Amino acid sequence: MYGIEAFESCAGLQVELWGEFDLFCIEELRKLFSDVSARRGPILIDLSGITFLDLQSAREIAGRSMLCQGHLTFLSPSPEVMATFRVLGLESWPGVPPGTGGARIVSGVS
Repeated sequence: MYGIEAFESCAGLQVELWGEFDLFCIEELRKLFSDVSARRGPILIDLSGITFLDLQSAREIAGRSMLCQGHLTFLSPSPEVMATFRVLGLESWPGVPPGTGGARIVSGVS
């Protein structure tokens, strides 16, 4: 089970992801990133609620962060997200601002 919720915040479009992301939801994850990457302005993706992230979903997130660098910011990666990125060798992933790992960010304010 997983969830995706998008809403406008004072910092721009904010998207919250929670639950388990695996092969069964990869198409919805791709659609989300296609939809939001077409928008202008900052897009904040909150990863704090992810409890499981398979390698394919992690590759999708990492690829999007590299393609949309400067436009798409990933916030508060959960320990499960960071563990998956370590497996992929992406522990210094450029889409996550320093100091956000594990911190909850709401409306762009930590």
